[in-house]
Amino acid sequence: MIKQYFKQIIQLWKSNPLFSLISVLATAFTIAFVMTLYMVYAFRTADMAPEINRSRTFYSGDGYSYLTKDRSNANRGMSKSVAEKIFGNLKNAETVSYIVNKGEGVGFVGTSPANREKRIVSPVDPDYFRIFRFDFLAGNPLTDEQFDAQSKVAVITDKLALGLFGGVDEAMGKTITIGFNDHRVVGVVKSVSSLFNKAYSDVWIVADKLSMDWGQEYSEGLRGMCRVVVLAKKGVSPGKLRAEIEENIKKLNDGLRDFTFELKMSSHPQASFFGDKIAHPARIIVILILILLVVPAINMSGLLSTQMKKRNEEIGVRKAYGASNGQVGRQLLFENLMLTLVGGVAGLLLSFAAVALFKNRLLADLMTVNASESFSLPASAFFNPWLFVLMLLFCLFINLLSAIVPVWNASRTTIIETIKGA
Repeated sequence: MIKQYFKQIIQLWKSNPLFSLISVLATAFTIAFVMTLYMVYAFRTADMAPEINRSRTFYSGDGYSYLTKDRSNANRGMSKSVAEKIFGNLKNAETVSYIVNKGEGVGFVGTSPANREKRIVSPVDPDYFRIFRFDFLAGNPLTDEQFDAQSKVAVITDKLALGLFGGVDEAMGKTITIGFNDHRVVGVVKSVSSLFNKAYSDVWIVADKLSMDWGQEYSEGLRGMCRVVVLAKKGVSPGKLRAEIEENIKKLNDGLRDFTFELKMSSHPQASFFGDKIAHPARIIVILILILLVVPAINMSGLLSTQMKKRNEEIGVRKAYGASNGQVGRQLLFENLMLTLVGGVAGLLLSFAAVALFKNRLLADLMTVNASESFSLPASAFFNPWLFVLMLLFCLFINLLSAIVPVWNASRTTIIETIKGA
């Protein structure tokens, strides 16, 4: 029976090449779009070194302060002293890192003032390296002692070490110029793609406490250049951590004389897709996927209905030779199943090609640097076979569901009606 089904399918494809092609392409493009969309979301949100704790990581905004009475004298920024009042004793946080916004850390790096290039410089504290996991090829992360002493030391990437000193080992203990200050290299890490833009940098140095507490004489000491990265304790819900932070902000404001301070926190998915705007990327992705799946299914249902009407005479002949309604229905559904499977395989190949060829554009966001530069990423970073199987099965279900009504109508009509083309 199955062998006969395949013979009839081949004959159908030969006699109706346009319909078969449209069916295959509709499924292929649907699968390709859905898979690519989900892969982009998964790549930006899954726990993946060096951003190994994405699911538990939260980022602060710049902070915003203003005069309470009329909202005048408004300024962006948060001082480290204020940040410590909010984040210093969080019960639901495992680690808190106080850093300078990376945008403030872009500088010129080289072996001398005359031999420098513009690089990404990230002023951080030692806890930064406890939240993000880097592969140290030589040396060690910044230490608490170095941070407390405000030492002029630096951790650099192997690419920078190779460019400046000819190798990783050769860079250790050497001096590099960052801006107008000399720093001693105490660690070298393996370079990562700038697609991991929360952790990406060329150089990491000790965050300057004075810079983070800039403007203490203004706005009741609220202003500064500090940002915070918070690693929630395992098992703590985002809502519980946010509630504790909001309570601490309320306590801070209760102690201020004239000013009000506001601060937004973003989870890693929110920060990766929408900056500091509060949104729910997972919900948006699910809605987009449903639209991509359902809309083509509706269109295919109409196309199948039209195709069934064209095949009325063929169905009537089969019934005249003894085919039952069940046999006709199973044959038509099997034909649709095969078209969907072919389209699904083509869609998988298209999604592979899209991510492999355009990963630097698809996976980048507004904060990614060197997006046009080619990076080698492991297949596991954006390919999950179970995900592909699940989406293919779902697409098969939707396509078969859209075929049930026209196939049912075609199989239930009488021989006389089908032969007449009613």
